[in-house]
Amino acid sequence: MNHEERIEHIEQLMDNIIEKNPHCKDIINAFRPVILERCHLVDKLALQNTDAPEIDKRKFKRGVALVRQTMLLRPDDPWEEIAHSLIPAVKQGFPALHQDLDRLEELLKNGNIHIYDYFKSYPDGDTIVAAWASEFNIGTAALALLLRTITRIILEKRSQQIEWKWGNWEKGYCPVCGTFPSIAMIKEKIAERWLHCSQCGYEWKFSRVLCPFCEDQAYREMPFFFVENKEKECAYACEKCKRYLITLNGISDLTIRDLDISAISLAHLDIIMQGKGYEPMVICEWNAI
Repeated sequence: MNHEERIEHIEQLMDNIIEKNPHCKDIINAFRPVILERCHLVDKLALQNTDAPEIDKRKFKRGVALVRQTMLLRPDDPWEEIAHSLIPAVKQGFPALHQDLDRLEELLKNGNIHIYDYFKSYPDGDTIVAAWASEFNIGTAALALLLRTITRIILEKRSQQIEWKWGNWEKGYCPVCGTFPSIAMIKEKIAERWLHCSQCGYEWKFSRVLCPFCEDQAYREMPFFFVENKEKECAYACEKCKRYLITLNGISDLTIRDLDISAISLAHLDIIMQGKGYEPMVICEWNAI
């Protein structure tokens, strides 16, 4: 589908979810402008392709993700331009962050902050976020949301450019960026489990009997939780590592979904699971309760 059709499709998916699950209206509508602007930027950005010859097939087979082998986040990527495009969307969805985002926008325009400085140490950039928050008196919530969304845009675009030729990936974390999944999908007919990365949007097939986080083989015997009469929307838990994974179970191959939107709409399951003492496999804006 072309760009306009994709944006319309994403809008319709969000509207449909709200109609079926009115309780998630506020959280979906908060993320709506951010998701739409992210989709717009991913479609329109022109980035230098990933340097495929840098990828070592042997390292990949051992579980070294692409982000650890090649430059998926480059100094010449349009960091500030993306930030300036995103900030109005974040303000619209999260008005409580308006003041922090105004301050951040001013710092970017004046050259006091350079977005790529965060990505020099990716995925270990928490220190610089804390330093910026302290030095410039900006809330970490605004910084984290903006930086995660910028990261998603660049990594999603690059993951679309990659020609996979290094064999199967057998780890529970993403082969592109090394992030653990935010949601899984088990298909109806073939019953394969596909994991979804919220940090780059990549999806990969993974064993149904292993915990993606600790790779414990008793995962198929672990408990799962769901809201009454909604068994297809559940969370599988691992008693060894105490992590859980939101999962769409028995999904038709004909159903077109956006797994990021699905994950956000199921934040009530995050509340249930964290209330039972489990932790998500990856922290996202909507499950950091």
